[in-house]
Amino acid sequence: MPRFSINVSMMLQEHAFLDRFQAAADLGFKGVDIQFPYEFSAEEIFERAQRAAVEIVLINVPAGDLIKGGNGLACVPGRVAEFADAVAKARSYVEILGCKRVNVLMGLVPEEITQQEAEYTFVHNLRLAADTFAPMGVTVMTEPCNQRDVPRYLASRTEHAIALLDLAERPYLAIQFDFYHRQVTEGNLIEGFLSALPRIAHLQFADNPGRHEPGTGEIAYEHIFAAIDASGYTGWVGAEYRPSKETSSTLHWMK
Repeated sequence: MPRFSINVSMMLQEHAFLDRFQAAADLGFKGVDIQFPYEFSAEEIFERAQRAAVEIVLINVPAGDLIKGGNGLACVPGRVAEFADAVAKARSYVEILGCKRVNVLMGLVPEEITQQEAEYTFVHNLRLAADTFAPMGVTVMTEPCNQRDVPRYLASRTEHAIALLDLAERPYLAIQFDFYHRQVTEGNLIEGFLSALPRIAHLQFADNPGRHEPGTGEIAYEHIFAAIDASGYTGWVGAEYRPSKETSSTLHWMK
C-alpha cells in the first residue's frame, strides 16, 4: 500500500488547525502536508506534530496574494524581492519543522507581460529557492495546475513544468505530481506518472470532477494506487481533496 499523508490545510477542517495533527494520527496517518502554516508559529506546529508522532512532509513557500485571487509571487517580475522574503520565511519554518520538501506555487501570468517573461522570472526564483534549501538537504518542488480551476497559471502540463526545472539547472528540484490536476489537463494518469517518475518528489490525489475523495468521480484510484506500488516509488502520497462530508467518513479508499 502507498505511504499516505493527509493535507491538514484542505482536510480535517472539522477540527481546529492545531488539533488536526492528532486527528490525522488517530485516523492512521503517519505524515501530514501543510499548505501555508504561517498563521501559527513553527514551534506550536512542531510541538503538535511531535505529540501526535506524525511527520511534516511538506509546506508551501508563501505565495503572496495568489490564494485570494491575485497573481502570486513566483512568476511576477516586479515581485522578485517579495519572493526572496517568502523563501526566507519558509526557510525559518523548515529549520524548526524539519520537513524535507517545500513547494513553490508558480502563480498566474500577469496580463501585462508575456509568457516568456513570466517563465524567465520563475526560473530565476527557482534557482534562488534551490540555492537556499539545497544546503539543508531540502527538495524544492513545483507543480502544474489545471487552467480550468486556475486560469493563467504558468504551467498546466507535466512536461512544461519539467522543462522549467531543466532551465533552472539546479539539483534538489523536483515535481509535485497531482493526479487531479493531471486528469483535468491531460489524462493518461498512469502513463504520465511513470514517465515523470524520476522527477517526482511527492504525489497528491483527488477525484474529478469536484476534487472530492476517490470514489466520487471518474478516476479509478484502485488502479492508480496499484501502479504506484508496482513502480517502486517510496515517497509520500498525499490526500489533498475537499471531503464531501466529515473527513473520517471519506477514507474508504485507504482499504
